[in-house]
Amino acid sequence: MNPHTLHVRRPARQGAVLAGVLAAMLGLLCGPDASAQIVSGRLSTSFYTWKRFDTVDVAKLYLRAYQTVQLNVTQDDVSLHTYLTGAIATPGEAAAVRAYNLYLRWSNVGKLVDLSAGRQAVYAGVGTGTIDGLAAKFHFLSDGVTLLGYAGAAPAIGYRGIRSNFHDNMSFGGQIVTTLLSGARVGVSYLNRKEERDPYWALRARDTSYIPVPYYVTFEPDAYQLLGADVSYNYGDLVSVYGRYDHDLNQEKTSRVQGDVRVRVAPDLGVTIGYMHRLPRVSYNSIFSAFVQNSVDEIEGGVEYEFAPRTRGYGRLGSVKYSDERSTRWSLGVATGYGTISYTGGNGYAGEIRSFSVQGIYPLDGNRIVPSAGIAYTTYRLNSDEQIRNALSLVAGGNCRPLPSLSIDLQAQFLANRIYANALNGFVRVNYWFREKLSLFEQEDVR
Repeated sequence: MNPHTLHVRRPARQGAVLAGVLAAMLGLLCGPDASAQIVSGRLSTSFYTWKRFDTVDVAKLYLRAYQTVQLNVTQDDVSLHTYLTGAIATPGEAAAVRAYNLYLRWSNVGKLVDLSAGRQAVYAGVGTGTIDGLAAKFHFLSDGVTLLGYAGAAPAIGYRGIRSNFHDNMSFGGQIVTTLLSGARVGVSYLNRKEERDPYWALRARDTSYIPVPYYVTFEPDAYQLLGADVSYNYGDLVSVYGRYDHDLNQEKTSRVQGDVRVRVAPDLGVTIGYMHRLPRVSYNSIFSAFVQNSVDEIEGGVEYEFAPRTRGYGRLGSVKYSDERSTRWSLGVATGYGTISYTGGNGYAGEIRSFSVQGIYPLDGNRIVPSAGIAYTTYRLNSDEQIRNALSLVAGGNCRPLPSLSIDLQAQFLANRIYANALNGFVRVNYWFREKLSLFEQEDVR
C-alpha cells in the first residue's frame, strides 16, 4: 500500500455547497406569501500595480484585480447577507474566490430572538472570528439583557470552502450582556474552540540505529477554552472607563487584563491612561505549551487638547515591559479636519524608531472631489550595534464622487528603503452603492 494514500482528505466542497446554501436562502425569501424585497449593497472593483525584483536588477510588473460584492436582500424580518470577493493577479496567479459572509437572518422571532444560519462573523467577548454554523441572540427586558449563543466550524483556509471535518474544527460559546445599570455595560463570555492542524509525512529515526523511515505525523486538534468579562461605564461625557479580564480555563491562568480610563478635566482638555497584561494564546495540547510563556505588560498615558473646532493636539507616552527588558514609545501630533501632522518614536528592547508624517485632504466642489497627499520619513535600527536605516514614503491621489451612488479612488504610492531603491505603485478603486425595492415574487390579486 502506498503510504501517501493512507490518509485522504476530501476537498472543500466550495461551489456546490455554497450554491446550495444560497438557493435554500433565496427559497425562504421567495415563498408563496412573499412581499416586496429591499435589495441593497455595494460593488467594488479595485486594481493594484507594483514591481517585484525576483533577481538583482530584474523586475516584473504585476497587476492584481479585486472584485467585491456585498449584497443584502431583506423581506420583512428575513434577510440574506453576502460578502464575496474575487481576486486575480498577473502574471500566472490563479483566480481566487472567497466568501466572507453568506448567511440568512430571521429577526424578532416571537419578539424574543434573532436567528442566523450560514457563514457569519461572531463578536462576543473572548469569542471572535468567522464560523459556518448557527447563532441565536435573545432579547430580554426591552434589550436590557441580551444572550448570544453560537456554534459552528471555522471556514476552510482562505475562506474558499466548507470544512468536511466539523468535529475537529467546532467552536461554540456565547455572551450575556446587560445594560440595566445606568451608564454601564457588563458582559460575560465563553469560548470552546477546536482547530484542526494538517498532518504531514516526514523522515524520522525508527530506533537507536537512526535509520530514517517515512513517518506520518498527526496531531490532536488545537483546543482553546476561555472565559471572559468586560465592563464599560460612562458618566456623561466627563468620565469613561473600560475593563476586561480573560481567563484560559485549559491553561488555568490569566491570559489578559485590560483597563482604560478617559477623563475630561476641562471642556477642551482630556487625559487618558491605559494598562494591559497579556499572555500568548497557546493551545494547551500543542508543543508550544511545554515552553515558558512570558507575559507582556503595557501602560500608556496621554493628553488631548482641542484648540478649535475640529482641531486638536495630542501626546502619548507608553512603556512595554517584557520578561527582563523594557521598551518605550511616544507620539505627538495635531489632527484637523484637513489632515494630521505627527511625530512618533520608540526605543529599548523592541529597537529604535523615529517617524515624521504629514497627511492632508482638501474637499472641493461640495466634497465631490477630495484630493489627498501624504509623506512619511522614518529612521530605525533593531539594536544599538546596527547602523541607522531610513525609509521614505509618498502618497498622492484623491476621491471623486460624480454621482451619490458612485465614487472613484486614485492613488500613487512611492517607497524608498533598504529593500527598494525606488518603488512606484498604483491603486484604483470604483465603488457603486445601490438600494432598490423589488416586487418580483408578489402574487397578483385577481378578483
